[in-house]
Amino acid sequence: MRAWRHAWPGFLATLDGVGLCRFAYTPLIPFMITAGVVSASAAAYLGAANLAGYLVGAAVAAPLAARIGIGLALRLNFVLTVVALLLCVWPGGFWWYFPWRFLAGGAGAVAMVLAPSFILADIDPRLRGRSGGVIYGGVGAGIALSSLLVPLLAAVDLAWAWAGLALAALLATAATWRRWRGSGPVLRRGRRHGARLSLPAWLIALAFGMDGIGFIPHMLFWVDFIARALGRGTAAGSAQWLLFGLGAVFGPTLAGAIGDRIGLGRALILAFVVKAAAVALPAVALSTPWLALSSLLAGAFTPGIAALSAAAMTERVAPADQTRAWGLATLVFGIFQAGGAYGMSYVYTVLGTYLPLYAAGALFEALGAVIAYGALRLGARDPRRL
Repeated sequence: MRAWRHAWPGFLATLDGVGLCRFAYTPLIPFMITAGVVSASAAAYLGAANLAGYLVGAAVAAPLAARIGIGLALRLNFVLTVVALLLCVWPGGFWWYFPWRFLAGGAGAVAMVLAPSFILADIDPRLRGRSGGVIYGGVGAGIALSSLLVPLLAAVDLAWAWAGLALAALLATAATWRRWRGSGPVLRRGRRHGARLSLPAWLIALAFGMDGIGFIPHMLFWVDFIARALGRGTAAGSAQWLLFGLGAVFGPTLAGAIGDRIGLGRALILAFVVKAAAVALPAVALSTPWLALSSLLAGAFTPGIAALSAAAMTERVAPADQTRAWGLATLVFGIFQAGGAYGMSYVYTVLGTYLPLYAAGALFEALGAVIAYGALRLGARDPRRL
């Protein structure tokens, strides 16, 4: 409860910026394709556009916060999430959706960079793992909420689904508005090269980047894969997305608690290993129980890895550099994820099947585990905090 009392605004920030602005698009894809608003390949590229926006948001988050303060930057970001979702109400086709999905992606990155920095800086280090879990649990709550809202509203009309998401974003904005007072942790200005990261910190960022590629098949294609590719319908796809969201609600808190107990570095390695297995499951087993297990575990360790990576980064970086450092890590994540999304979208358009993408995603998650292990070993040899 202590972690929740301090971290709930961050929970709503990630629910809004990532859960609604990014992941709520996944259950919308089969409805958009069926309605003829976009083609299957165009829907995939719109998902990639959102991730390209995430890359830009990761790049501008720390400089924006240094200029206007973290609190004001977060308030502005909340407003932009509402605008980006609301403008998608009109079904204007690919080129109309493209800038608003890009904007929504940028808002998600800003929330991921600034909200944890604002909140974790003042929290007892012994509670950082669990507090980070609460913050990133908002991603799962947004996924779960979208899995319930989107099918009900999209069955009536696509516009209702987008309007419902915009209303949810507006409520999150109103609930947290007063909390984002002040500038948060002091950001160092005038440093030509930004935050100086140790090699273990850079490895944590690189491992986080591997995760950015690894779960793209679940993040972009999971509902459409089940609903259309497997022919099980939108209800089955939405049910699996709900399981993904429920895993994402509880996963980061569990991951944070494990990190507090066995060490953040060891917990991060374990998270990568489990997620690699979860992403690989659809490539080898397509029965409903195995798909459900994949949904739960991949969902749990999507924000779980983010929470552990952010908390592990705080052990390697001085307090005044933490916002910049996590911004750089999120930028690395965004670069790999945007490139991976466009690459996987292209592979899907060429092959016409999703299955090879899950095998590839699992390999990237496994590579993340190897890199995280390297960060742990190097950190043990050189325990300096830079």
